[in-house]
Amino acid sequence: MPSDFLICDYISDIKDILSLSRDKREGSLHKYIYGLRRLNYRHFQKSLSVEQTAGKLLESGWRKRVRNFDPNQWHKTMHMVYRRTSKILPTPPKPELVLFPSFGRFNGRVYRLHKKPVIACAPDFPRCSGNNLKVLLAHEYAHYIRWQKTGIPSDDSAIYRMIFEEGWAVMLSRMILPELSLNEILMANLHGLINMPNPRGGYLTWCRKNFLQIINTSRRVLKSKRHEDLGMLFQCRRFSTDISPIRVGYYLGYRLIEALVNNMSLEELMIQRPTFRKVSKWLDRLEASL
Repeated sequence: MPSDFLICDYISDIKDILSLSRDKREGSLHKYIYGLRRLNYRHFQKSLSVEQTAGKLLESGWRKRVRNFDPNQWHKTMHMVYRRTSKILPTPPKPELVLFPSFGRFNGRVYRLHKKPVIACAPDFPRCSGNNLKVLLAHEYAHYIRWQKTGIPSDDSAIYRMIFEEGWAVMLSRMILPELSLNEILMANLHGLINMPNPRGGYLTWCRKNFLQIINTSRRVLKSKRHEDLGMLFQCRRFSTDISPIRVGYYLGYRLIEALVNNMSLEELMIQRPTFRKVSKWLDRLEASL
């Protein structure tokens, strides 16, 4: 792997500390996390203190979540994603990857740390291996590439921007990983882990059958920043009924970017700044093409 890749593996360090004798473990861990307090603060969006993070790491079940963590596999997969992306886009930026716990809150996201973007991933999230690891790194790297150019969106971005940003990441991930199905790229296999199994027939079947409903419902909340609306489209809230899937905004975003690729190059899309007016117009065109 190229020497100028920066992958900060804090998981291995934490595992080493937790292997110490009980009388040394707690103090050493607290000191270690305190030294990473700025990362801890940003990683958890101010929701966990150093003491709370250390306490969760000391719980008996946490080490089991990273029992099979292999840092070499993360290095190899990130290198593969970068190498393939280099064949799709000219001179993509070298990734900077941070591996830190999330206690199941998320598997990956991009945020600003020390005045620059980093790809933050949580190897303690379920199933961060194999094809899921490929998708995770490709998806977050797609965000990283774009946000190097346009700036990282605020944590309270409106729905219209989320549709574009997540659609871009899904589209580029599919180009990076052509051997995987769209269902795998959308990580629909993880929904059951959070007690949100897909409807009968599967996530994609439902989204395709109800695509017009997804467009129209999304159009009504395009300017919204409400947690309920973000949850309905991008997080863990059912889209419409108890038998509808979650995270349908990723599929909508993918279809939107897929349509835009016919008229714009990837380089143009990568620096595009979505606005309410633009996304509204693009959704109108997408609906008209159905």
